[in-house]
Amino acid sequence: MSKKKKAFPKVVRIGQTRATIYKTPSNGSEAFTVAWYEGSARKRKMFADLEAAEQHANAMVNNLSQGEAKIVRLSGAELLAYVRGKDAVAEFGIALDSAAIEYRDAKRLLRGGSLLEAARYYAANRLQEIPRKTVTEVYEEMLATKRAEGLSERYLEDLKARLGKFAGDFQVQIAAISGSEIKAWLQGLKRQEIKSKGTNGERKVAEPISNRTRNNFRLAVQTLFAYAKAQKYLAKNWNEMEAVPLWKNKEEEVEIFTAEEFSTLLGVAESKLVPFLVIGAFAGLRSAEIERLDWRKVNLVTGYITVDASIAKTNSRRLVPIAPNLKLWLMKYAKASGPVVEIPNLSNAVGRMVKATGPVDPQDPSKRLAPAVQWRHNALRHSFCSYRLAEVKSAAQVALEAGNSPQMIFKHYRELVTDAEAKKWFSIAPGEESDLIYLKPAEVSKDVAVHNAGSVAA
Repeated sequence: MSKKKKAFPKVVRIGQTRATIYKTPSNGSEAFTVAWYEGSARKRKMFADLEAAEQHANAMVNNLSQGEAKIVRLSGAELLAYVRGKDAVAEFGIALDSAAIEYRDAKRLLRGGSLLEAARYYAANRLQEIPRKTVTEVYEEMLATKRAEGLSERYLEDLKARLGKFAGDFQVQIAAISGSEIKAWLQGLKRQEIKSKGTNGERKVAEPISNRTRNNFRLAVQTLFAYAKAQKYLAKNWNEMEAVPLWKNKEEEVEIFTAEEFSTLLGVAESKLVPFLVIGAFAGLRSAEIERLDWRKVNLVTGYITVDASIAKTNSRRLVPIAPNLKLWLMKYAKASGPVVEIPNLSNAVGRMVKATGPVDPQDPSKRLAPAVQWRHNALRHSFCSYRLAEVKSAAQVALEAGNSPQMIFKHYRELVTDAEAKKWFSIAPGEESDLIYLKPAEVSKDVAVHNAGSVAA
């Protein structure tokens, strides 16, 4: 026997209170809408199945009927308060209990503060006119804007790496984020998890990031909120970043290579890695600058490498003189055009080079012992600045060539090496085939006047 279909609309009633269930299909799917009245305001809510709609209708009728019973028993001052309250919210078309609930929630948010004062501040700053934007929406809009403005891909990739994580962790309206939340997020940042073996077996360890890295994240976040403020997605007096401090950086130890160590590295390096090594060691370009450098910017005739603003960390163009020994190296590898670094994974190539400096294991000729030379962070650039300062005795000149400030050069690189060590460093040159030689003073001096003339401000 077929089941009798339920007629619609369905009415759920208790006393004078009722809710009506309508069948309201949507986009080809079955759906049901519950409608009821709270005071003079008609309310509606949609459900995907009938059972949920019926449960909601019964709950609303039950709650509202209980409220009516309480109202019936009001007398004296309570009845007068009810009538006044109902009249006060009548112009907004909401029920008295809805107004009371909203008031309660607002007072909680203000921690007991004046709701009227908060509303006056909201109106005075025209906060009701501020578009409601999520962090992700502002982040994606800012990236598109900066790309259209022609900012470097390296800068955009850095923003994506830092702000992509921030947007992922804050999936809320951007105006709702407080300075204390930003501070806590920055403080909690950790490095990528690494495996560590302990007494209880292998486990994953996530170490805190350095304060330098934390400050870089802070700068990216500040850039995002500055953009949001400029687009009027935040109040004009928004200043939550004032609650986010700059973390104190530990003084970075300057590590350099000796001439002997660097010669050892060059002796085992893959040919495609050599331009990266010698330009960093003898011209002082940053690793990221070399990775983005094109051979068209390496002019062996004029004797200068052009570091365009688009690849420079400081966004400022500079010309770097090519040292005599560097010229000999580049003559072996230079091309008319194309990227200077053609290795897909630079880090792996450096790792192979370092491993190759280790002596062959006498017990197993297929393996090598510990490397004779360890790779040091930023040591190519540190070495150039140290030896170059000892050679020319001018922090201002080295600063121009390295794209740094004279104060930083003087502070970090003064008196780290001797004149003799500097001469030896800038005499490392390629010999026949894969051999290395040290240029004699007379050979170096052929171009030394040009080299020591310094960089050309651009």
